[in-house]
Amino acid sequence: MSKGATVGIVISLIAWLIPLVHPISGSIGSFVGGYMGAKALEEPDALKAMGIGVLMGAAIGLASAAVIGIVITIFGLDTFWLALAPVAAVWTAGLGMIGALLGSRSVGSEAGF
Repeated sequence: MSKGATVGIVISLIAWLIPLVHPISGSIGSFVGGYMGAKALEEPDALKAMGIGVLMGAAIGLASAAVIGIVITIFGLDTFWLALAPVAAVWTAGLGMIGALLGSRSVGSEAGF
């Protein structure tokens, strides 16, 4: 499951970091990351798909909290902006789970299940 979560996190981070296509790729990057992460698993199932989504959300939440904290420290902004980190985590976890569930079902149908 960690292999699938790692694939999903990397794809999601890349999608969030591309500023030119961010409004589109940032929104669906988590879904694509979850989908590809589930396809990277040897034996995907629904529980592993949910685990991939949760791990993706936790990683993105921690990364966004760190980035927001650094920006707040450097520019002296209000700490209100830290509230965006849980929003990013929930958004990523939700879309990552949906993508991973569809990816795991896709792998299952390819195997003839």
